Amino acid sequence: MIQNVVFIFVFQLVLLYLIAIIIYFLRLLVRKIKIEDRLNKYTVFKKQKETKFFDDFFLVYENIVKSVSKFLKKIKIFNKYSLKYQKYIKKEDKDKVDKMDFVSKKVLLSILYLLIVIIYDVLRYEEVTFFQILFALLIGFYSLDLFLISTNKLLKREKENDLLKAITIMNNSFKSGRSIMQSIKLVADELDSPLGLEFQKMYIDLTYGLSLDVVFKRFESRVKLEEVKYITTSLTILNNTGGDIVKVFESVEKTFFNDKKLKDELKNLTASSKMLYYILLFVPIIFVFAIYLLDNTYFNSLFTSSLGYFVLILCILLYVSYIFVIKRIMKIGDTL
Repeated sequence: MIQNVVFIFVFQLVLLYLIAIIIYFLRLLVRKIKIEDRLNKYTVFKKQKETKFFDDFFLVYENIVKSVSKFLKKIKIFNKYSLKYQKYIKKEDKDKVDKMDFVSKKVLLSILYLLIVIIYDVLRYEEVTFFQILFALLIGFYSLDLFLISTNKLLKREKENDLLKAITIMNNSFKSGRSIMQSIKLVADELDSPLGLEFQKMYIDLTYGLSLDVVFKRFESRVKLEEVKYITTSLTILNNTGGDIVKVFESVEKTFFNDKKLKDELKNLTASSKMLYYILLFVPIIFVFAIYLLDNTYFNSLFTSSLGYFVLILCILLYVSYIFVIKRIMKIGDTL
């Protein structure tokens, strides 16, 4: 016991010493940046492509991620697991970003969370429990997934809203007598969003002489929205058979507007059931976490005996089945 206390005390001293060194160097860096900014006002020649501290830090972080990715690629399980992150890589970043980098970032986040928990317990003179280690590793490993899923949903929703704006702009442009190329250029100038950049790419493709069918198919493969498939099909039929493009886009705009209206109504109707599902999903976790904060030794009996392990496995199975049943009930409620 005395040895553990001495070890924790020494570890605290080393940790405080490292924190003091980091604070000292950060103060020197801030002072250096301030002096450099004041002198830049009076200098004639300035260095090009100056690198800041955070740029260097980001480069070091990327190098660490690449090194971890090289190691994980040797393991077959991680190679199969990394395939699910292929959809998060943009086409223009395929040469820079590897799908294994996402797995590496998840591993590094798990290690970071674990170190934070260990340092926190050491500073409080407490031992690190198995439950803390497991909780830190799981939170760190899946936090990136939650971030990617939420950002992907927000980006998709933003694209859907901007697509309706783009169709409205193009429809008004056709009514004023402009061509398809001029309408696409107008949308690219009007929309200050990722979808506006996609229309800019479409305009560049048209200037290089690609056909309208090819341009919209390339646009469809990049954006990956169901509504874009409808536009591509309509324009392909219009190109092959002929017709009034104004009437076609009026129909497209009306269809998109009605679909968005129905989606918003469905979202409002199912909002309460989804909220209930998330409450029932997270209440047990919050309850367990609250008990742990009040008494961190409350769950120790689950990890010290065979009966405790049996009860822990039983609780996990009951929780998983509980989530499955609640989700099924919510689905039935949404379909009624």
